[in-house]
Amino acid sequence: DGENFTSLVREFYNTRFANFFEASKCRAGLLDGIPWCKEETSKATVEVALPPNEVCTKVLEAFQEASFTSQVDNFVKGNIKEFAKVITGGSQPPEWTHQFGKYKTLYEARMQNTISEYGCDVTEFMTNMEMCKTQCGDTDNFKQLSKMLTASQDYNNFLQVMFTAVRENQGPEPAIDVVVPEGYSPGMVMNVDYLGQQYPF
Repeated sequence: DGENFTSLVREFYNTRFANFFEASKCRAGLLDGIPWCKEETSKATVEVALPPNEVCTKVLEAFQEASFTSQVDNFVKGNIKEFAKVITGGSQPPEWTHQFGKYKTLYEARMQNTISEYGCDVTEFMTNMEMCKTQCGDTDNFKQLSKMLTASQDYNNFLQVMFTAVRENQGPEPAIDVVVPEGYSPGMVMNVDYLGQQYPF
């Protein structure tokens, strides 16, 4: 949940980067050399901008807000029929990747708006994350944090979200319609894909 996200992010930054930040000329939690966290930043800007660890927390919290999860839920429900299709021939419908693009955009827009809302620049925020990756990219904490931030960008994760929604929307014994492609005759066996699983038919 959002509280666990907050704890994870703060633990990651506070324990892994304490010495790194202490050596910086920026105030605690900021990386030296990034424009929006330099000491000479105006008072007005400092009052708006948050340090990277807090911005990261805000992004994760924004992903958990009811208004956003409702938006994602409506998107998923609106595509249940599309992802309940049985695939023959091995190729997934082009519409699936098209909808994946829309799904990613939901999260990307939410992240960008949240970063901007707290006085940060998206490019600089991502640069900061890359610097964090360089310092502690092989730690379990960073891997988990990165997974939380990028889960929506993975096509296979997206498919599992959609397939789970299809299953939850079905009855205990769903009816599956299979259109036999040309070239198949009675007695021949073909494989079909349904909800990520392959079945002989």
